Amino acid sequence: MATETLKSKTAKGVFWSSASNLLSQVVNMLFGLVLARILAPEDYGIVGLLTVFTGLATALQECGLSSALINKKDASQKDYDTVFWFTAGSSVVLYVILFFCTPLIADFYRIPELKPLGRVVFLGFVFSSFCIVPIVKLQKDLHIKKFSLLILLVTILSGLCGVVMALCGLAYWGLALQSVGIFFFRMVFVWAAVRWKPTFSFDLHSFISMWRYGVKILINRIVDTISNNVLIIFLGRYYSHAQVGYYNQASKWSYMAYSVFCGVVTGMMQPVFVQASDTEERLQRVFRKTFRFMAMISFACMFGLALIASEFITVAITDKWAPAVPLMRILCVGGAFIPLTWMCNTLLLSRGKSNLVMWVAIAASCLQLLMVFLCHPFGIQRMTMAYVGVLLLTFLFIQYMVGRELKVNYFVLLTDSLFFCTIAAISMLVTGWIAGHIENIYGRLAGKILLAVMVYVFLLRMTGARIYLEMKDYLLQMIRAKFHRKDRGKEC
Repeated sequence: MATETLKSKTAKGVFWSSASNLLSQVVNMLFGLVLARILAPEDYGIVGLLTVFTGLATALQECGLSSALINKKDASQKDYDTVFWFTAGSSVVLYVILFFCTPLIADFYRIPELKPLGRVVFLGFVFSSFCIVPIVKLQKDLHIKKFSLLILLVTILSGLCGVVMALCGLAYWGLALQSVGIFFFRMVFVWAAVRWKPTFSFDLHSFISMWRYGVKILINRIVDTISNNVLIIFLGRYYSHAQVGYYNQASKWSYMAYSVFCGVVTGMMQPVFVQASDTEERLQRVFRKTFRFMAMISFACMFGLALIASEFITVAITDKWAPAVPLMRILCVGGAFIPLTWMCNTLLLSRGKSNLVMWVAIAASCLQLLMVFLCHPFGIQRMTMAYVGVLLLTFLFIQYMVGRELKVNYFVLLTDSLFFCTIAAISMLVTGWIAGHIENIYGRLAGKILLAVMVYVFLLRMTGARIYLEMKDYLLQMIRAKFHRKDRGKEC
């Protein structure tokens, strides 16, 4: 019975998390299209240079304690209070430090506008700190539907703020206020939805026990933030603002796509893996099934986005962003592996292997820094390819470590990912060859999307992909159950 309950919760959580993340990204995309038509590449470049600092501050403010709290099965009120007051206090201290450091950041990039801009943008992680613990409560209780709807509402409101400011002629300030608005509205609505309230208590013993677990995650997140923004650091120093803007736009669309799947992993998988860890066999089954599902969706969507990159950029945000197309294609290919890497990391974290995750992240980040530094004289595309190459190597290694942890043959897990990678790649190559002959750009865009879906589904059916068949049966059961309830309601 427990297995069925967890299975039901996982399926419903994945469904709601996936649906809401997808809808949120669609809404975010629509606002992004409007802003990209209004603003210049230089505006995106200026705001993008602050990303690494906000990312580092966000990681430092909670020191991995949220993951430690999720991983703690018997978390008490004192545990929640301790994490809440630590994150709130540390975020205020970090903001004060960054407030006085903004002149140094502006001098490093030789952009005076970064001084007032940074002091506003950095307010975002202060707002974020006040809703970390309430979000953990929602995740631990698997209230994914409620949390997903909140995120959708937050996306709409923050997007409206950004568009209104941009239309008023405030240029990059529209992007900055959209970024801050996301965290502000999230703070307001999460506190309105969650029933938990903090008390004035701080348990040092609780803090130390969670710190021992979370400090490795903290280091991992710091390293991840640096590695994810390593190209921005070099581009901001050695290339023009416009080129930074092109990369920022390419990165934005690829990130928007794969973050849908990463959101599912972050919000759902760690508590699910913790609950499923009572037996090795059960954990193996849960991990492999969710991993195959994620691989099936991630490779298809990310490779598909790479396929339509040229048409999408031209139709959606005009030809002024054409230099972003090759960068977007490269990043989309690499982005297909990121949700799978996150899932592997989440499994290892649920097993208490934060030390392993930390050292893998450090090694990968160091390798990325080295490769990007060596390639930066050869242009942005070579730098981006080097960055994606390290992402692929990291995925292969972390998947190997998961195989050892689950006592599953590595080639079995590798087959799970390579199967869907190959099917997706063949589907996109066939689609590109056929639809590439369509001259009208709108017809070519629509033709690529429709044909890619048809070819991919056809190949999945022909190869008998089990997870595809199970997903189809599950959706059909949901639809039948819904109509059955409606029929019973009419009879009553």
